[in-house]
Amino acid sequence: MFKKKQREKYKASTNTYLTLNPFAKTYCLYDGIEIKKLSSLQSKKSAKSISYLRAKDIIVANIQISKNIPEEDIKDVLENKAYEELDLDPSIEYTISYLETPSQLHEKERKFQVFITEPSILHEIFDPIVDKIGHIDQILPAPLLFKTLYTNEILDPNETHLFIWFQRDDAFVTVYAQGEMLYMKSLKYSFAEMAERLSQLQGKDITLEEVMKRLAKDGVRIEDLEESQFYMQLFSEIFMHINDVVIYAKRVHNLEVIDKIFISSSLGAIKGIEEYAKTYLAQEAFEYSFDYGIEAHGQNIEDIHYLLALTARDIYEKDEIYPNVTIFHKLPPLHKRPSGELLMVLGVSLVLAFAYPLYQIALSYKYKFDTVMMQKEYVKIHAKRVALESRVNALRKEITDLKKKIAMNQKDLDNRMKILQKIYDKKVNYTMKAETISDLTQDMVKFKIKTIAIDNNESHFDFNVTSVDDKQITKFIKYITDNKYDKYKITTNEINKTDANSTVYTSQLKVDIR
Repeated sequence: MFKKKQREKYKASTNTYLTLNPFAKTYCLYDGIEIKKLSSLQSKKSAKSISYLRAKDIIVANIQISKNIPEEDIKDVLENKAYEELDLDPSIEYTISYLETPSQLHEKERKFQVFITEPSILHEIFDPIVDKIGHIDQILPAPLLFKTLYTNEILDPNETHLFIWFQRDDAFVTVYAQGEMLYMKSLKYSFAEMAERLSQLQGKDITLEEVMKRLAKDGVRIEDLEESQFYMQLFSEIFMHINDVVIYAKRVHNLEVIDKIFISSSLGAIKGIEEYAKTYLAQEAFEYSFDYGIEAHGQNIEDIHYLLALTARDIYEKDEIYPNVTIFHKLPPLHKRPSGELLMVLGVSLVLAFAYPLYQIALSYKYKFDTVMMQKEYVKIHAKRVALESRVNALRKEITDLKKKIAMNQKDLDNRMKILQKIYDKKVNYTMKAETISDLTQDMVKFKIKTIAIDNNESHFDFNVTSVDDKQITKFIKYITDNKYDKYKITTNEINKTDANSTVYTSQLKVDIR
């Protein structure tokens, strides 16, 4: 429910909004506090206009693109992918809008909900309105209007909700999670389609007006048993279809539960319909009845106008992002239109044509005056220029001398750096060699191996060793290989006696420091 402080905050609004329902031909004006139904469509220059498009007139798809695509190219890439992935007719220039949905940081692609419709549909629906008011600022897909229930704290965004909505020529279900539309599906059970189905079941023509009048008055709790059975069969079919849609939505979006179900229509609440939800969806349904925080003073105003009014405030006062499929934009000011620019050019040309002779006379006097003043100024500026040139020449000489000193100091610095580098290399390399020799000779002592000579070249050492037992040399090589392989690579080509009668073995060990 709306909080009191939210109501107070809304009173500060200076905007007015014109909400348009082209399908029911109803129009309202909202000033931030009160909403009023208009008896006829009227142009309101200061009002922002907003309307909606039926679910069946729009294609909703989820498209992913690489995060590496520059922001300025996103619109073109999404449009191209929409044509490819949805097999759109390339001969039609569709109206495409989009809304980015959250993605995980580790994901390589950005996710978008894309909303697509044909300009011919927009013209068919909205041209009569545009003929009267000139433009429509916002046209939004109907399922997205429920988002305002979360941005205005009417519903808890931490819950998952299912909305079921019936209209004269449209019906749809939509699922919201975390305050964002997750899924939308158009249903084949608008009031018009209900009338067709009832005509089939009863074997006689049932008009749309009869169906809407019956549902508005009695809902599905009809006293006439014969007529009631046909409505029972119809709504059983409807909710079995809805159940299939809900099962699919849960599976695709990994939803465990739907916290609440809300059902409504352009007629308002339909009596008894919640029983079908409980039977076929195995869950209690709630009547779509909210406190929007908008005064209506007893007027019977459709819920769609409240949703449009709050959505308009979201867009223009809260900077919420909604996809807009309007093609009926407000004309720019006259001076920004091509025709306005032409008129301005013509006007300027006429003024110049009449003003030119006077302009030439005035200009000649101005030039004479400017010449006298500039001659006086020249004397002063010339003296300053001479002084500045002398100073510049002196500074240039100082710069040249400083550059020579810098070059000499740089040469001396380079020589000193070379000496320091040599000292550093000798110190570091000597330490490394000493540590290596100490490490290996200590291990040789453990295996009773004596060193005759050591030769080294950078990271390579040759150890000429002897031992009274050739197995000790072999064990030493294996020990180094097994335990210090990360530091040394040790090999030998052969182990030989010093002579045929000797008991002393000799070998040349090759050690590479890793």
